[in-house]
Amino acid sequence: MPDVLVQARPRRFPALHVALFLATVATTLWAGYQLSPLAGRAPTLPNVVRGGLPFAASLVAILFSHEMGHYLVARRHGVFATLPYFIPVPFGAGTLGAVIRMRSAIPSRRAALDIAAAGPIAGLVVAFPLLVWGLAHSQVYEVAASPVGSSLVSPYAMVRALLEGRSLFLGEPGTQFFGDSLLTVAAARLVHGTLPAGVDVALHPVAFAAWLGLLVTTLNLIPLGQLDGGHVLYALLGRRFAHAGSRVASAGLLAAGFFLSWNWLIWWAITRFAIGLKHPPALSEEPLDPARAAVALLSLVLFALTFVPVPVSF
Repeated sequence: MPDVLVQARPRRFPALHVALFLATVATTLWAGYQLSPLAGRAPTLPNVVRGGLPFAASLVAILFSHEMGHYLVARRHGVFATLPYFIPVPFGAGTLGAVIRMRSAIPSRRAALDIAAAGPIAGLVVAFPLLVWGLAHSQVYEVAASPVGSSLVSPYAMVRALLEGRSLFLGEPGTQFFGDSLLTVAAARLVHGTLPAGVDVALHPVAFAAWLGLLVTTLNLIPLGQLDGGHVLYALLGRRFAHAGSRVASAGLLAAGFFLSWNWLIWWAITRFAIGLKHPPALSEEPLDPARAAVALLSLVLFALTFVPVPVSF
């Protein structure tokens, strides 16, 4: 039987991916400009670029590294994955992150682990040095001895304050406080040592971008559903036990949202109702080899190291 020559479909220019990437560069530049000392000047293009570039370049580099880690390893395993879709927004940090889509089945649990772990590890390789550099260029300053934060940080704290007749607001109005993970605490001590009481660090834009990048790592590494951590859990335990683990993780998110921070309550709702708890089966259910099992456990340890109990409070 003669061979049938099939003409390959020409690759199209990834216009949507490029447009979303450029839009994200623009929105993160604007966010970085508002964080910079140049924010008091007129928002001309040179001022926005000069003021916003340290933050925007750092954050986009972390997100790009994370998603390309997934993309390159997925293609290596023969999984058809799209280029990253960046998500620009005209407020906050200027972006809600980036995602890739896998349009073919994952061939094995081993491939699921490789693809899932590659993103957070690649992002961490970029984020941690930026965090250390940014902390070294951050300003250490004295703070008032009065309490800071807000009783609105969680439903539990709010109800407790109301029952005890305390004010819901304890800090300066409009002040934002960004929480620490074990990793950011370790980095701060590496750079500044143990800070005395009444002293805090005003984050350099590069350090803030790294903090956001590590928070993205945390959100993705929650061992639930089709998040990166969910893929890791599935690869390590198989579909049945991974589903049970996802239910436990979801309940933990709900508890964290009630007792620790509204931030986790929002993420619980997104993961529970938009992402879901189930993981689709791979084509092969062959268990992990010892080396990959170690990588899976290290990925879950990375989640614990980057977890921020109260990401943002006012």
